[in-house]
Amino acid sequence: MIKIKSYTVGSLAANCYFVTDTDSDVSLLIDTGAESLAVENAVNEFGSDKLKYILLTHGHFDHIGNTANLKKRYPNAKIVIGEKDAPFTNDDSLNLSLFFGEPVEHFNADILVSDGTELTFGSRTIKVIATPGHTIGGVCYIIGNNLFTGDTIMSQTTGRMDFPTGNSRDMFESVKKIAAIKENLNVYCGHGESSTLNFERAHNIFMGNTEYDDLY
Repeated sequence: MIKIKSYTVGSLAANCYFVTDTDSDVSLLIDTGAESLAVENAVNEFGSDKLKYILLTHGHFDHIGNTANLKKRYPNAKIVIGEKDAPFTNDDSLNLSLFFGEPVEHFNADILVSDGTELTFGSRTIKVIATPGHTIGGVCYIIGNNLFTGDTIMSQTTGRMDFPTGNSRDMFESVKKIAAIKENLNVYCGHGESSTLNFERAHNIFMGNTEYDDLY
């Protein structure tokens, strides 16, 4: 059974998710955000040696800020990020920590993923979907019937597209890719409340049948 606990962390209220597979007795974190005693307590209570991955949806400071610290505490956990966002972990202009005045301790990812990458998580498979738009290397993760979208899809909207490497055309294509998923997945966003894919298809204006036009 997959269990998901959500923690709101940091100055921008990012969501950090602690995901456990109780059948296989393994766990992972998605988007570490800022330092959180509650997150560390959850990892330790389940078993610090059972943390297999630290999955990052993209490289902005409010989603990666505690990663270096957690890697020191749980060195066996593999840090995963989209290959095109790999430079963000060591570049304060790209990860926006310089702009927001919130320093990020630099680190390197252990695993770089791209569209279609699959990772083993106990008896399950983590599926990676490349979703550029908010950042050039943003990704979403599917685990079971759960979709972790970072700042690609948030309830009834998307993430911003005006930060470095952001691109509105890419975002519209990424949203179309997510909308085309047939199943009604649970949607766990980078900020705000969770949702479902059917709800977003019905209410998220960015999932409408509109065409991108360079003139507007």
